[in-house]
Amino acid sequence: MVEVLAAAAIAAVVAMGLAGFFLAMLRLGKDMDAQAALQRQGSAIAEELGRRARPVVGSLMIEDPADDPATWVCLPLSTHDTVLVIPDAGGSVTCLYRDTSAPPQVVRCTRPTPADPCAPVANLLSGSLAPLSATAWSASLVTPCGAADGTCDVSGVCSVGGQSCAAVPGATVVFTLSDGINRPETFGVTIVASRH
Repeated sequence: MVEVLAAAAIAAVVAMGLAGFFLAMLRLGKDMDAQAALQRQGSAIAEELGRRARPVVGSLMIEDPADDPATWVCLPLSTHDTVLVIPDAGGSVTCLYRDTSAPPQVVRCTRPTPADPCAPVANLLSGSLAPLSATAWSASLVTPCGAADGTCDVSGVCSVGGQSCAAVPGATVVFTLSDGINRPETFGVTIVASRH
């Protein structure tokens, strides 16, 4: 009888150990799936930004909520961050930005004219296998000087000869996504006109 009780106790300890190991592996698998979903979604957003901006690279604009509202094309929108404005040949603009409401999302919409609403609003994080949020976003214009790894001084002269500090050949967008489980991932895309 004592031997049966001892064997049962040993079996129970082994079963609890195996159950703990199994649960740990399930949790690890879930974390890895969430991280993979985050990386896939971030890469897809960066590819979409590049695909939409590349054909009109010299016409890209950046809007800042802190700027004069008279210059806005996309704003006002539900964001406190800069907005990448991509014009199209028909006169409408595509607005890409981080919606800073809860939870913050990367959003795209089209505004036919500055007086029209920006619609349809597409959440670029939807369809992910894990719930994601955008924890950071910045968009800025790139000058030929910056694209050539130069710097512009206060008088607008580039440290790289023959490069301009004024003309705009493109933009840079950097954004950070989080799945709430793993370490957030930062993605970036720079779209510049060819210098060839």
